[in-house]
Amino acid sequence: MPRQLLLGMGLILAVVLYGTAAWAHTAERGFILLLPTEYYLLGGTLSVAVSFAVLIVVAPRRIVERAAPRLTLPWPRAAWLDDGIAALSFMMFAFLIYCGVEGTRDPLTNPLPQAVWTIGWVGVTILHAVLGNFWTVLNPWRFPVRLLRRAAGLTAVGDGPISLPARITGWPAIAFFLAIAWFELVDLAPDDPDRLAVAAAGYWLIHLLGVLTFGEARWLNAAEPLTILFRYLALIAPVAVERRDGNRCLSFAWPGARILQAEAPPVPVALFLLLTLATVSFDGLNMTFWWLGLNGINPLEFPGRSAVTGVNSVGLAAAWIALAALYGAAVWLGQKLGRGEFLTAFRLFVLSILPISLAYHLSHYLTVLMVNGQWALVAANDPLGRGANLLGLESFRVTTSFLNVAEDVERLWQFQVAVIVLGHILAVVLAHGLSARLTYRTQRFQTLDQFPMALLMILYTLFGLWLLSSPTGG
Repeated sequence: MPRQLLLGMGLILAVVLYGTAAWAHTAERGFILLLPTEYYLLGGTLSVAVSFAVLIVVAPRRIVERAAPRLTLPWPRAAWLDDGIAALSFMMFAFLIYCGVEGTRDPLTNPLPQAVWTIGWVGVTILHAVLGNFWTVLNPWRFPVRLLRRAAGLTAVGDGPISLPARITGWPAIAFFLAIAWFELVDLAPDDPDRLAVAAAGYWLIHLLGVLTFGEARWLNAAEPLTILFRYLALIAPVAVERRDGNRCLSFAWPGARILQAEAPPVPVALFLLLTLATVSFDGLNMTFWWLGLNGINPLEFPGRSAVTGVNSVGLAAAWIALAALYGAAVWLGQKLGRGEFLTAFRLFVLSILPISLAYHLSHYLTVLMVNGQWALVAANDPLGRGANLLGLESFRVTTSFLNVAEDVERLWQFQVAVIVLGHILAVVLAHGLSARLTYRTQRFQTLDQFPMALLMILYTLFGLWLLSSPTGG
């Protein structure tokens, strides 16, 4: 298996990194490539096809065997440290809300928009796939809820007065995530500090009431979309804190290996995970010349978000429905060919899309992180816009010079391409390994079951690379 995978990876890297020089310039989302990108599009798609061709000669059980944790170390982290981090996180959240209301109106230099959209949505999401699930400690509900429970004479952690039915797990998260996605992609001013402060405070309050009513773990794991998303993305991380023989330990494994041991999510959670991928995909699509032209808008004279509120609202929902339908069709066809059970496979194989979601997230928001990350430092230096110099960065200037050199832009674009392609390759590997958990009559049926899913991943790779190379307006 190692030799076959190394051969496959060598072919992949050779195809992905080979390309002609391309001059580009920045758009709101990324780069507009002015030279043909067929080499990248074809190379990325073929790389996934080659990876699957390599994998079909490897038994899925071998992938599962190789995925076992490689190293464990003691991790005697004290509970008081977790509580201290949770308290600081809550106080920081409260301060950011205050900055949104009382600070500067400029969304670039106000810390709330930078903390929510750049550091939070972009950075923290990526870090969960690197460091594991730290949202359980960092979330802004842990400290106030446990403080209130202690004040009421209850244990810090426990169930709420009302039991939340297990059958609704995931459905509230879908509704809340759709609201977040709509606010980010469709609302007229999601970066406005005052508007964002009201939205963030309202979101926090709704979930605070949910936690107090149904219990912290029960509500957050059933209804709070970030908690669910981060928990599943953390399965990609090479490191995790686990309990073994009653003791905490730090466990190391290959990236994505824990997905192969994870429980299949319920159907609503599976649909939620598809929604997260559809949202990032539509975020890349909605400002392309193609989408704007489809809706009768000149991309070179974009009139503003108010002109596309309706079509983008419909487009966001349609993107989710279309992806869920395509995924469902691929699973159904695979199970027909392999003579397996559809619903079980639908729930299980959705875990394999997690690397794809992460890859799209990183490649799509890479330049946002590189530029707005600098603005986040400016905002942190003077959070209320009153001339403070907390970090000694008064003379610091945000730079985008790395976007003005053709060679630098080409390297960035190649990195984005490599991220998408490698994310899809990992997804193919995981889907192949996950198939070992399904029941098939013969090995031949198990192999047949993989082809529709592999085809879907190849087509989605092509779509993702097309998005990266598509000109955008606005």
